[in-house]
Amino acid sequence: MLASRRWRDWNPSEKFQESPEHGLTKPTKPLPEPILSVLAVPVLDKSKTFDTPASIPPHDPAEWRKPFARWLDSACVRSPRCFGGVACLHIAYCEWEVRQNGVPCTRDTFERLLTERGFLVGEVAGVVLVSGLTFREDFEACQ
Repeated sequence: MLASRRWRDWNPSEKFQESPEHGLTKPTKPLPEPILSVLAVPVLDKSKTFDTPASIPPHDPAEWRKPFARWLDSACVRSPRCFGGVACLHIAYCEWEVRQNGVPCTRDTFERLLTERGFLVGEVAGVVLVSGLTFREDFEACQ
């Protein structure tokens, strides 16, 4: 009971009057210009930082056509009622390539390989899906 009364009866103005050394602080002044100029960091334009060098050509899907066809036949099922996530399929293909001592392809090349084989690739609610293709394990689990 005494503790609750102490909080109800507390008056902050009286406490500040009792201790004058606890006054309010003054707002700080802005830093002088020379100090701010030292802290400034030059920023490159976005177009300069993200340009791809002309010496690096885009991946040619011809290098991955045969291994992609083998992986497709071994790990996937074609079914008109199925949709597979392109990200998951790409990761699985890259892991398969590494196990085969191959070099994984980029996501863009993977999507080009899918479209070359006649699959439709599109975005649905923020997820990129391929129509008519799914993992064999997932398909067999639902059958």
